[in-house]
Amino acid sequence: MVTFDESLGVFASSLLSSLDTGVLEAGWMIRDASGRLSFITATPISDEMAELAAQNAFEAAAPYVRADGSVMGFDVPGVESVIANAPVYEQVIQTSGGDVRLKVIDQRIVGADWLETPSSRADGAPRYVFASIKGGVGRTTALAVAARDLAQSGKKVLIVDMDLEAPGVGSMLLKAEQLPRYGMLDACVESALSPVRRDFLLDMVSASDFGGGKGLIDVVPAVGLMALEWPGNVLAKLARAYIESAAETDGTLQTFAQRTRALVDALCDVKRYDAVFIDARAGLNESTAPAMLSLGAKVLLFGEDTPQTFAGYRFLLAHLSRFERSEQDDWLDRIHMVHAKASPLPEKQQMFRDRSYEIFREFLYQDDPLDDGVSLPEFTLDDVEAPHYAIPILRDSNYFEFDPLSDSSVMTTALYERTYDALLRRLNPSRSLDSDGK
Repeated sequence: MVTFDESLGVFASSLLSSLDTGVLEAGWMIRDASGRLSFITATPISDEMAELAAQNAFEAAAPYVRADGSVMGFDVPGVESVIANAPVYEQVIQTSGGDVRLKVIDQRIVGADWLETPSSRADGAPRYVFASIKGGVGRTTALAVAARDLAQSGKKVLIVDMDLEAPGVGSMLLKAEQLPRYGMLDACVESALSPVRRDFLLDMVSASDFGGGKGLIDVVPAVGLMALEWPGNVLAKLARAYIESAAETDGTLQTFAQRTRALVDALCDVKRYDAVFIDARAGLNESTAPAMLSLGAKVLLFGEDTPQTFAGYRFLLAHLSRFERSEQDDWLDRIHMVHAKASPLPEKQQMFRDRSYEIFREFLYQDDPLDDGVSLPEFTLDDVEAPHYAIPILRDSNYFEFDPLSDSSVMTTALYERTYDALLRRLNPSRSLDSDGK
């Protein structure tokens, strides 16, 4: 029996028994929401040829190809709109006739935001997404420490909690009485029905005492006071937060990623900030995609030195390899690994970098110019600016049960810089110790 992973190659190979390589590469492969495949040819072929190709494909690739209608021309009603409005990525498939470069449209009910091409770098204050494959790696703690460090130097920081299903940074940095009325979950639901007004945005932001009275830390939690008043509605809102919605002006569908980008852009316009930190959902969740791909941010990929870390990031990088890069705004430049709970031993940190380098080299680093002659930067193992060259955050038991509002002793500069110094210097190159070292 043909499986999902084999189906595209088997389907393409079966089509080559009736159609030549040029026809396949000029057309489009459609994978529908159930995983079944069809082919739209850009080259006119006869009805007889289409029926023969479809029959061969069904015999070879069932159940991932239907008995009829799997091969159709561009002139079939509705086909043009499908191609015009869907993200298309290229994939090289090994077939019985050799390698074929296919244009693939992957139709999904969930996970569609992972198909969005990484957006260009956002204007205004630099944005940083704190992301991880697994929870428990200290990602949110590192975000909080970095925000505190920037605030200590007089900077204004906005923190946005995009971990809608496991809210954390809001309760970490805001006392219960400081919570704003609404959170990102409320905004994601409300924006699906109508544009979010400025007064609503203002009711999503609250200043944290965590800044230490020098700079400013504004927090947009995942959930606000409304969730505390109506806790039974949180799951109901989660069920609606990720769905596509029709724009009020022209009725065009807006994805969760598009709504999220608009919300973050609007929040950044409320006040002039020096940096924006986004806490992403751990794993490859639906809500993680907009944070990683759609906000024009620098993405910090946290992970401990475990097999699970590199297995998970291998899946992510394999997916990202489908997206084109450009010389003007290379999205790969905005990705950087972070070695969480690292050993202080240099050889241990080097082992993590070596493993990171292998998966980046396998999927994202290139040795040769692209087909169109564009040459992008190639990274070496010891290139400190390379995405794989992980920023170490040392293992420190002081931050295993991090509750800074209850215990502020862990937030003296002398204590946290020995653990987070490499990350803090990356986020704030101009930082320096206060004269008293605190």
